[in-house]
Amino acid sequence: MSDKEIKIGDSVLVRAVGIDGLYTVDSISDGLYSISQGYSDVSARGHKTKSSYRHRMTLPLEKLRKP
Repeated sequence: MSDKEIKIGDSVLVRAVGIDGLYTVDSISDGLYSISQGYSDVSARGHKTKSSYRHRMTLPLEKLRKP
């Protein structure tokens, strides 16, 4: 097994313009990887917030890489 092999639970980067940050691999099915990224930000009042919102995508292996 290669250290660059991507499996469930790994952190990955997306190879696409405008998509930043680490995503976590949630599942792998038929050569497509379901990934998600949690959302946290600073609210309008300046308070640090943690939301239950998760950005999710399903992409082929060619669009992913390990950090």
